[in-house]
Amino acid sequence: MDHNRSCSRVHTLAAWIVLGWSLGAQQTATNGRARIPKVWDEAALKDWVTPVARLNVRPTHMSEDEYYSMPESILRSYPIYFPGREPKGYWEMLQRIGPESLVKPEDLKAEKDWIATGRLVFEQASLPQMISLDPRVISEMRSREFLQGHHVEPDSDGAIPGFRWVPTSKGVGLSRGGSCVGCHSLTRTDGLRISGAPARAEISRAPRFPTSGIRADYLESANHLIRGASPFFMADGNLGTELYQAWGVPWLKDDPNKRLKSLNLDEYNALVTAERMGGAITRWNGSIFFPAKIPDLIGIKDRKYLDHTATHLNRGIGDLMRYAAQVSFAEVADFGSYHMLSPSTKRVRERWPDSALYALALYIYSLQPPPNPNPF
Repeated sequence: MDHNRSCSRVHTLAAWIVLGWSLGAQQTATNGRARIPKVWDEAALKDWVTPVARLNVRPTHMSEDEYYSMPESILRSYPIYFPGREPKGYWEMLQRIGPESLVKPEDLKAEKDWIATGRLVFEQASLPQMISLDPRVISEMRSREFLQGHHVEPDSDGAIPGFRWVPTSKGVGLSRGGSCVGCHSLTRTDGLRISGAPARAEISRAPRFPTSGIRADYLESANHLIRGASPFFMADGNLGTELYQAWGVPWLKDDPNKRLKSLNLDEYNALVTAERMGGAITRWNGSIFFPAKIPDLIGIKDRKYLDHTATHLNRGIGDLMRYAAQVSFAEVADFGSYHMLSPSTKRVRERWPDSALYALALYIYSLQPPPNPNPF
């Protein structure tokens, strides 16, 4: 989860008076034994983001009413098997089973139950905008010829890493496997997996996303999204115009991102490849020219700011939940008098429930570093 509107849009740091902010100051709602912080709370949002450099204003968030008017959706997903390795009747079962929620708060009685569910969210949950029902991409993922043509190799159990099937009310969709794990998990060359560690292609056993041959932005391109699974569906049809909506800084006189407007697809793909190999990620409000390093999530509870460039206060678990919600469903596109979206760009209209974000945050809080291989 990293988010900075280029080096010119790096927000100025807030005063360190936030050190004393207590978690109890955040509004919560009771859900069984858990007290779940309210994610989209306008009082908490008011001074959460630090002011934007050069503008000296905070970005404008969607309203609390608009956020909670979005339907909740966090669906259970299933492995995708390489052709010839799929269990008998598996595809028919997926067609028949229908949508099922991945998070069921009524079944979670203790903190360990919430953490275990949070791990499922971290490893398996799909963002609504990343689920594709396009018959072409579904057919490709079931085609031996397509997969072999892209040098895709299954895991030892026959599953294809990086993608999952998602039964929905409109049929079985294809999604990337886990909205968090792709960037925030490192599998070392010795096979040890470290959840929460920033993935690095050059030291991992396999490229981070999602297999050896299929591009990281395979589903993003199919769903008309910008890099980083942004919650906006782009419909301009012009690559440069779409990129500038995500990364432009029009209030900066010599905005280096103006180059985006004339970027061709080959140049863009080369920048994406360089970014991935360098262990960086470009999200909405970042820049492909200035990609930020993927942060380490282990120990995030003790940090006072979120984001690689310290753009958001971290006053407690509610802020971690809020940040995950923002980058996934509620990104900002208004900065003072500057409105970045074109009329044809549409915002995603679904979100994860607060309970899912709470479970995810508890799991991230529970992450521990691996033992030091070089003890004194």
